Amino acid sequence: MAHNKATRRISTLGSRFTSMISVCLVLLLLGIGAMAGLLGKGVAGEVRRNVGFVVKLERECPDDVCEELEKQLRNCPAIASVDFLNADSILAQEKEYLGENLLTDLDENPFSPEFNVNLHPGATSPDSVAALTSYFGSLDGVEEVVSENAVIAGVDNALRRIGTFSLIGAIALLFVAIALINNTVSLSIYSRRHTIHTMKLVGATRGFIRAPFIRSAAINGFAAGIAASALLAAIRIYAATFDPLVEQALSWWAMGLLFAALTVVGTLLCCATAAFAINRHLNSSYEDLFLK
Repeated sequence: MAHNKATRRISTLGSRFTSMISVCLVLLLLGIGAMAGLLGKGVAGEVRRNVGFVVKLERECPDDVCEELEKQLRNCPAIASVDFLNADSILAQEKEYLGENLLTDLDENPFSPEFNVNLHPGATSPDSVAALTSYFGSLDGVEEVVSENAVIAGVDNALRRIGTFSLIGAIALLFVAIALINNTVSLSIYSRRHTIHTMKLVGATRGFIRAPFIRSAAINGFAAGIAASALLAAIRIYAATFDPLVEQALSWWAMGLLFAALTVVGTLLCCATAAFAINRHLNSSYEDLFLK
């Protein structure tokens, strides 16, 4: 008798452990998908922070016109930063880049002053950039405005497609997670159908029978969420050693919210699927449970 009880206890613990591992792996997949989405959002933000244009001035642009233009650029709410480079600074940069003196075969400096403009992320759409370049290109003292509008449009479309695919993948992964958790919990409860039927025979109420199973499922879901969070934290620490952008995009504040969400989702999904499975067994007859 004692041996049988010990065997049943080991079997029950093994079933619960297997269920917890299965739920943990599902939550881990969800967490990795969420981390990929956060990282993609961070990369998109970094790209948008580097979007801007160059305002090239006329070579003989008067100082007062240059100062007025700089004032308008700095006062524009869509512009994040403005850097002024005179002709000598640009020549020095080109000399350092090319490794030779450009003045050897030239009588004068061929470059003109310019403003390097960076935009706020919210003003980096192709239409906004086109409107800004058109306006500043029409001002006095401006020779031309150079922008990579085609590149901006390509990046914007790429980021939009990535966001759409990420959302579709997250929804699909969520449905897969629900199906897997439901299957895992249902199998765990099915293995204990003898206990359920015995409790029904002695007159136990549905709520009394249901309570321990839901409580056990909640503990499994909570433990699986904690385990998945620990694995995701290890992945985040390891990934941060490769690129500083990971440190910015996957801040510990955001990761903490993700860990809490995974733990809550795991607990609720396990409780819901446990309640659904136990109700199905409670509504089944002896023939349905053991003879089919």
